[in-house]
Amino acid sequence: MERDVAIIGVGMTPWGRYPDPKQPAAFPDLTMPELAVEALKKAIKDAGISWRQVEAMVSGVYLWVSQQAGIHGTLSGTAIANLMGYTGIPIVSVANACATGQSILREAVLAVASGECDIAVAVAADKSAFGFFRPQSTDGRADIDYMRFVMCGETNPAYWAMECRRRMYEAGTTEEDLALVKVVTSKTAPYNPYARYRRTFTLEEVLKSPMVCDPLRLYEICATSDGAAAVVVAEYEKAKKICKKPVYINAVTVGTPTFGDPTVRLTYLSSNKRSGVPNLSESRNAVRKVYKMAGIGPDKVDVIELPDNSSWHYFAYLDCILNLDPGEPEKMLRKGETDPVSGKIPVCPSAGLGAFGEAVVAQGLAQVCELVWQLRGEAGERQVRKEIKYALAQTYGYAGNNAACILSKGW
Repeated sequence: MERDVAIIGVGMTPWGRYPDPKQPAAFPDLTMPELAVEALKKAIKDAGISWRQVEAMVSGVYLWVSQQAGIHGTLSGTAIANLMGYTGIPIVSVANACATGQSILREAVLAVASGECDIAVAVAADKSAFGFFRPQSTDGRADIDYMRFVMCGETNPAYWAMECRRRMYEAGTTEEDLALVKVVTSKTAPYNPYARYRRTFTLEEVLKSPMVCDPLRLYEICATSDGAAAVVVAEYEKAKKICKKPVYINAVTVGTPTFGDPTVRLTYLSSNKRSGVPNLSESRNAVRKVYKMAGIGPDKVDVIELPDNSSWHYFAYLDCILNLDPGEPEKMLRKGETDPVSGKIPVCPSAGLGAFGEAVVAQGLAQVCELVWQLRGEAGERQVRKEIKYALAQTYGYAGNNAACILSKGW
């Protein structure tokens, strides 16, 4: 990058359902662009700047356009700017499934790093489809998502369950290990005002929860939620003048799969396995590149935010992030080494997607918000106890997309 970049402001809405008849004050009837505006206003206020000072914006494209939002879901950036008040700045809307949040952060960073502008913002909001995510068309010729549902009706948890069963066979992962993920990640849930499920869980509760897709139980799979988040970035020297605690962006990148990966991805029903190609290669490619850009290795990471869409994801992505053999993350969890506050390597101090639910295009930015608060020492009761030098966030996306970033203190 030509110029260094730092985060000067972050903002989020609480995760939940908008509207929520039971809590209309906390979760009012907001459209997707209106939800994004709430997060954007908070991020701009946190940065101590005005909307007119923002010189470029990148927005996450809403995926469920056939069910709600329509064209404003696709052209999300212009819909958001219309509500904020057009100022003539360049706006780009980006779709990269669950990896969208950090993908749009990357685009905002590149706009500043290239010298195109000094201040840019990444913003995303999601109002999820109810129940399982489903196809957005009935095109039986070109829409492979529609075709897989017609052929076998396989939902997202079914894919995760099969991968999880394979892990149990190959690495010795137990049902107690899967339940323990929920127990441990929920420890900080009561202390996160943005979490949807602000409570802790016992091992007995998790193991008694209904089986959804064997071996994954209800409390071992995240819900679908609504939510929005925004991040303001600035050229580093300018950032130091604007705020007292700029968070330095060491690296941010996007990864896609390597041909021959044995993983069967969402929308597909088979894979082309080749010798020597690892599973979840999109994650490994993104993580490998983000370490190279930051000039560090996994041994330098002090805190991690990862996408625990299910208990299987928690273990699988720790393999990728820390370059571990399958089975090692399970041992770390049992020893308390990944405790979200007191662990050797705290994982998901936010309480993770298990507490938030999946708000697809916004969740990557939510991870970044949490790491910014952790680096600033502003996380309250969920503040990790160790000194943080490097913080890593990673998100995976539908059909083979992944994104990762590394942050550190810039003051």
